[in-house]
Amino acid sequence: MAYLALYRKYRPKTFDEVVGQDSITRILKNQIQYNRVGHAYLFSGIRGTGKTSLAKIFAKAINCPNSIDGNPCNQCEVCLKIDRPGVMDIIEIDGASNRGVDEIREIREKIKYPPTVGQYKVYIIDEVHMLTKEAFNALLKTLEEPPAHAVFILATTEPNKCPTTILSRCQRYEIRPIPKALIIGQMKKICNDLGVTMSEQSFDFIATRGENSMRDALSLLDQIIDLKDSEGCVSFDELLAFTGMADKTNIHDLVLKIIKGDSSGVLVSLRDLVSHGKESLLLMDQLIEYLRGILITKTAKETAKDILICTTEDFEAYREIAEKITFAKLYQMITQLIDEKNKLKYSSLQSIIVEMALLKLCLEDEAPDTEKQKKMQSTKKEIKTIEEEPKANYKIDRLTIDEKHSDTQKPSVEEISPEIIKIENDEEKKEIPQQTQVIAESQKKVQNEEKKLPQNNGSKHDEMRFFKKLCDEIGKTNSAQAMFLKRGEAILQNDDHLDIIYTTENKNYFQFVNKPEFIKSFETILSEATERKITVAVRLEEDNFSKMDLTEKTRRIVNNDDVKIIKNE
Repeated sequence: MAYLALYRKYRPKTFDEVVGQDSITRILKNQIQYNRVGHAYLFSGIRGTGKTSLAKIFAKAINCPNSIDGNPCNQCEVCLKIDRPGVMDIIEIDGASNRGVDEIREIREKIKYPPTVGQYKVYIIDEVHMLTKEAFNALLKTLEEPPAHAVFILATTEPNKCPTTILSRCQRYEIRPIPKALIIGQMKKICNDLGVTMSEQSFDFIATRGENSMRDALSLLDQIIDLKDSEGCVSFDELLAFTGMADKTNIHDLVLKIIKGDSSGVLVSLRDLVSHGKESLLLMDQLIEYLRGILITKTAKETAKDILICTTEDFEAYREIAEKITFAKLYQMITQLIDEKNKLKYSSLQSIIVEMALLKLCLEDEAPDTEKQKKMQSTKKEIKTIEEEPKANYKIDRLTIDEKHSDTQKPSVEEISPEIIKIENDEEKKEIPQQTQVIAESQKKVQNEEKKLPQNNGSKHDEMRFFKKLCDEIGKTNSAQAMFLKRGEAILQNDDHLDIIYTTENKNYFQFVNKPEFIKSFETILSEATERKITVAVRLEEDNFSKMDLTEKTRRIVNNDDVKIIKNE
């Protein structure tokens, strides 16, 4: 007989042999005992935790005529026939390769035929989330109301990809990750059966690498068993050399050097590990796992040993380092290593990335605070001080604002810098503090002027500025009122009175705006903006709008005399 992998050879054959799923197996056994078998089941969970094994045991148990407490007897003719490949009553379908509507249509055509061996015909669809949307829709009716002799068992690692219409038609069972202690116990039974001896440290190492998956752990054990010597013993050093991982003692020493800031010692230790064939990615994993153990030991104290399921020696090593480092530092180190590990996946310079990551942890206190530097560079002040050349002295030739700009238009800060302030290198004069203050005062004055609306005599530009300011302020609280207000035309009279005139075509808007409470609010807004009292009146224009020419009508509608009218002759 051909060699069978360990996870296949030791696949559980009864519910009692399933590891780590006691509550689910009890429910399934009770359903068989009390004849309450459902028509559709969904088993979901991570890889290698027993989804397909449970499905096969359940399919055998519901067909076994001599079941014992819900478990199949594995001795009757029905059980033996089901164990043989090719039995017609147990149909296993790979959802990844049979994911179309045609395969589901074939199931619908064949499901009506009764079973040939047992009481039920069972369809096991593995990786069901790989089915297409059309295939799921074709399966809905059959899954909801199958024949009395048909049972569907769906298995998936990603139940979130299954439609809710499918999930709602099934009894859903979440297969839990298998605890490390149970995986170690199962591996010990297998090793005893095979006559292989390993240390507790080796079992713990394999179970940790299995990541709560029995199949992953047994697949690794299947390889490691062949490292045994003539006496059937597998040493831990050979196991580490085979897997490319470092000893915990080496990781412990490396972490101590990082905490002490011994950068040269870290580089030497790292070189030794790499020279012995340790992989960079696995080394980062071990460092993160070890720092996690220290972090949990520091926070959970004595209960950390049970949480980590570690040996007494490992727990004492964790506690030794936990007393020398703060929680914040540990959290920072773990976070940085996780970030650096993500870079390893896409780089061909893995060893360099690991070196830089560990050196960064060693020299954290000496490294520049890049975050603060970024914030300082991103914050740009409007007032620019002279700090770039401390040895140079400057002479400022300051011109007044009135000499460079007319009364009708105040300059902005950007206009002052190149035109008003002239800086000349002068080695004989030292007036940097006083000159910087002059610059600041000039620019502050301009900024204060810009906050105010222009206060000169009634130009069209001023009217538009007043009116725009008024509409913007009203629009912040009442957009409809601002829209009606914009239908009028603003005319400034004697610097202290603003007329808002509506044409007869906009009479409805005039009636809405021409209310005492609105006019009072307009006056308040303009007075606060200009720091002087301005009255407002809303009037209806008596001119007949229909008699105006097209140019005048356009200007009245858009409230802007600067509109260019292009006439096509």
